[in-house]
Amino acid sequence: MNDLPLTVRPCAPEDLSKLEQWSSTDPVDWVDRARLHEDMASGNYRYEWTWLAERAGRPVGRAVWWGRPGASSPVTLDCLSVVPAEKRPADVGAALISSARAAFEHTADLEFNVDVAVSNSREASLPSALAWRESAAHRGGFTRTTERVSFARTADDPVPAASTRLHFSAGTDAQFLAVFEAVAAGSLDSHTRAMVAEHGVAALAEDDLAFYGSLPGRREAWQIASRPDGTTVGFVVPTRNAYDAAISYLGVLPEHRGQGYVDDLLSQMVRMHHDDGQSRIVGTTDVVNAPMRSAFERAGFAVTRTRIVHAGW
Repeated sequence: MNDLPLTVRPCAPEDLSKLEQWSSTDPVDWVDRARLHEDMASGNYRYEWTWLAERAGRPVGRAVWWGRPGASSPVTLDCLSVVPAEKRPADVGAALISSARAAFEHTADLEFNVDVAVSNSREASLPSALAWRESAAHRGGFTRTTERVSFARTADDPVPAASTRLHFSAGTDAQFLAVFEAVAAGSLDSHTRAMVAEHGVAALAEDDLAFYGSLPGRREAWQIASRPDGTTVGFVVPTRNAYDAAISYLGVLPEHRGQGYVDDLLSQMVRMHHDDGQSRIVGTTDVVNAPMRSAFERAGFAVTRTRIVHAGW
């Protein structure tokens, strides 16, 4: 079968049965039939954002991209899988990624997320499943790879105590641009470091303001954190993703790091989501960001998965 020519194309409604019948045994998260239907109904998945690789009309690879309802292009590749019979899965994966990226607008903003549940972290086939996807990602146009850790807590978990040393208040866009710039110094976040290196800190701040402002949630919930004397210490940006309340962004200004303020900020965000009636709160940080990982654990979050993020252009 591997000797037959490979064709890659976006899907159409008549491909639904092919998409529904797809299955995967790789120890990474994938889009099953139920999730496909759910997100097709919400508009987060679309036929034109879902791509098939075929040999003689027979599907051998599938790429499912996720985007916001009403958007002109998707933002993340949620699922890339290839049938076991393919001897060179990275070839098929690279063809799927590069073809889709060429068809989408704003390709510089795309990401490819590979999620590994805690229960699958010791599977013998995991290194191979991650390796061919990373090869496909880089050959398909993504230039950098970051390993992240995802956390979650529920409404049944104890609520952290409120901060007794910080005051939280609403902030203007100008104030948030200033703090987005300030926290970039010494950041352990790979995206922040890459953006500053490629485009400068001012562009990073503008991008952060636009990105977090585009996420579900209330802009008025963003808060600046200050000491009683009015000194700005940091900020919190609580939002939502497509499914859960999220610890989207918090930052401590460089001159105030090392004093435990990260716990005050994280506690504030958890309490805000809890008071808003959210049943589940999620967050993610880079594996190398040990301080943030420890803060999540102190705030009662549990590790749910590892996320390999392929990004860049």
